Amino acid sequence: MKLQQSHWAVYFLFWLLTIIGGFSLFGIITFPILAPVFGSTGTPISHAITGARHLSFIALIWAPGIALVLCVMRAYRNKQSQ
Repeated sequence: MKLQQSHWAVYFLFWLLTIIGGFSLFGIITFPILAPVFGSTGTPISHAITGARHLSFIALIWAPGIALVLCVMRAYRNKQSQ
């Protein structure tokens, strides 16, 4: 039983970090591209850092719920296949 509990914790952590990392990467790519369009001045590096910080914070709000739902979906599928 202990092994299965740690398995789900690793699966949950994987989804959590994947979602947050994906949003951060999206912010790193899009903010430097879109900042000049909206008239923002600054270096592309500062825009990339700002994009990563803002979108990772937004992802941090949504990622635990999404990761929990994905874990429950996987457990349901495993239960149905047995």
